[in-house]
Amino acid sequence: MTAGTRGAAASLLLAGVVAAVEPGAHPPLGHADVAYTFGVGPFAPAFTPPAPGTYELPPIDTVHDHTVLDSDGRETTLGTLIGEQLAVVSFVYGSCAEATGCPVSTAALHRLDRLLAADPALAREVVLVTVSFDPVRDTPAHMAAMRERHAPRSAWQFVTTRDTAMLRPLLEDFGQPVAELRYPDGTPTGVFRHVLKVFLLDRQRRVRNVYSVGFLHPDLVLNDLRTVR
Repeated sequence: MTAGTRGAAASLLLAGVVAAVEPGAHPPLGHADVAYTFGVGPFAPAFTPPAPGTYELPPIDTVHDHTVLDSDGRETTLGTLIGEQLAVVSFVYGSCAEATGCPVSTAALHRLDRLLAADPALAREVVLVTVSFDPVRDTPAHMAAMRERHAPRSAWQFVTTRDTAMLRPLLEDFGQPVAELRYPDGTPTGVFRHVLKVFLLDRQRRVRNVYSVGFLHPDLVLNDLRTVR
């Protein structure tokens, strides 16, 4: 991703978007207010992927290290969590109810976690990371509860940040645009607009593929992991 593209993405980063409601009124928002993701449902490939290693995934970009909080509330870095392993990184917020939003990427990682558990040799070389972009609600305790619900069978980390100041450079580096909807009086609605993205990183933290809802399937991600490996 070029610097110009990152700048355009950053312009949406945690920006206030005014909801069309009367001043002082804070009605709940529905799915019509967050119809922003691409596609109408989970992607299912209608083809057999090529054999791992028979195709190439050239580097798209390189991401850097960033400070995060693990699910125990300890300050660490993304690089420390990933180490020299391959990584699949997903950005979500825990209260997302959009049918083709965060639940899709989390479900894909859940299935990928099970597929990795069935291939211990590959699982030892891969880390899954779910990163929240809602530090106010997605506290370390909340991320720990999310992790417990999914009961990972491979190395699957759930992390958050202390505040938007810690979060901002992480989102900018990955080119992950996020905008929090606000009421006219400035009160946050708790609803975010974002583009669903899941990133495949190699051992040098180079982005080798980016999946959105129109091309996100655990079997394809697993195939790509084996190819990059």
